[in-house]
Amino acid sequence: MGKRLVRKRAADRDLTDQVEHIAEEHPAAARRYLLAVERAFERLLEMPEMGVQRAFGSRKLEGLRMWPVPGFNNFLIFYRVTQRSVQIVRILHGGQNIPRVLGETGRPKRR
Repeated sequence: MGKRLVRKRAADRDLTDQVEHIAEEHPAAARRYLLAVERAFERLLEMPEMGVQRAFGSRKLEGLRMWPVPGFNNFLIFYRVTQRSVQIVRILHGGQNIPRVLGETGRPKRR
């Protein structure tokens, strides 16, 4: 049996805010973005290890992976893979201070 998708509340808020922001100027692009995110979630369920694992100093961010939204590469899906699920933690714009937004103090560790 496959993994199930779990969308954290913060990720849903991120997606809603992003779609609303894009739709203010470009409604058609907002629809394309939403479809691209939904397709990305489906792909992550099929191949959950395809994203890059990020190393942060915080234990609460351990195992967090990142994958760009195809066609909208400035938007990054942060997720965690468990035995039973793919947990979508956040969807962030690459221009944001990602460690700060994720609650990390300091900078990501380099691998």
